[in-house]
Amino acid sequence: MTDAVALIRKRLSSLSDAAKRIGSYILADPQKVTGMTLKELSRELSVSEGSIINFTSRLGFDGYTSMKLAIARSLATGERLYYAPAEPTDSAKEVMRKVRDNTADALRATCESVTDRELSEAAKLLMGAKKRIEVYGIGSSAMIAEDAAFRFMKLGLPASAVRDSYIGGVSALMLDTDCVALAVSYTGRTRDLIKTMSIAKEKGAKTMCITCYADSPLAELCDISLIAVSGEAVVNKLATVSRIAQLMLVDTLCEYISSRRSDDSARQQSEIIDAWGDYWIDGQNHE
Repeated sequence: MTDAVALIRKRLSSLSDAAKRIGSYILADPQKVTGMTLKELSRELSVSEGSIINFTSRLGFDGYTSMKLAIARSLATGERLYYAPAEPTDSAKEVMRKVRDNTADALRATCESVTDRELSEAAKLLMGAKKRIEVYGIGSSAMIAEDAAFRFMKLGLPASAVRDSYIGGVSALMLDTDCVALAVSYTGRTRDLIKTMSIAKEKGAKTMCITCYADSPLAELCDISLIAVSGEAVVNKLATVSRIAQLMLVDTLCEYISSRRSDDSARQQSEIIDAWGDYWIDGQNHE
């Protein structure tokens, strides 16, 4: 059964401006929308009835009534997607509070939107990689890619990070059906990254991505797409708090995999601590 509110929240950042207005209005008060006719919603938003019908079709519903029924079943998670930009008149502390609230809402929305099946299937792909897990990221996403690859290595998975566009293409050529290619991208529209993942897919590698745009070329290309939902993506802001939501997805996968491989993970962690012993000067275990 489709969770309509979670679906709208996940797809909102990838929609047209008119569709974003419709989706944002629904997320702000889904209960109110379930009691509105098509004509009433059209008049309220000053958009055509056809635009609303197109919106429902884009989300996979048979029509406006079908969407309203699905929304009614999803009201438990139908919260407003929050984003408050910093203003010139804000104090430094006020900016900090906005960043905190924006981040908290991105984490909540991401948690509600990503399904258990998506997470478990992503973890299954990673655990099933017999040869290599290549984690690709360019620009600011490279830092998340490197963190993800390092976390996977600590779990005993054969992971490495690739942050160079040219090397990424060469790396993808070396993959096969026993490998996984994981791309990290805010927009999911970076040309070189999409090319790299296309090569990996042609070579038979399993493909997955972590991005903020559900309808992006990257998300549509990959076998599994984990969407970090963020208000800044809806208003077309550069990635800030969405990075934290992406890292939460990485952390979730790592914790889930660790719980499924508790003995192996514990042994791997012990070996890492022993290997790192010479780096610590106070006899305590740190990272």
